[in-house]
Amino acid sequence: MIPKHWKVLLEGHGERDTGDVITKDGEIIGTWSLVDDVFYTFTPDGAEEHIFFDPFLGRMCSDIAQWHEGREPVQG
Repeated sequence: MIPKHWKVLLEGHGERDTGDVITKDGEIIGTWSLVDDVFYTFTPDGAEEHIFFDPFLGRMCSDIAQWHEGREPVQG
């Protein structure tokens, strides 16, 4: 479960250098990676390239949340 104040969860952070990015609703929206132990990246599901590259984890998580909130809902 994601704590109330968190917007996204980086699965496996602190244990490995890559993992899923999960929303509060449990939706996997992409993957995160740690590059050279300094920079974090975020690659959305279905994309081949990352869209965020940042040395600051908190800022990248906020950017991911804003990006996700601005997306059009998927019609099924």
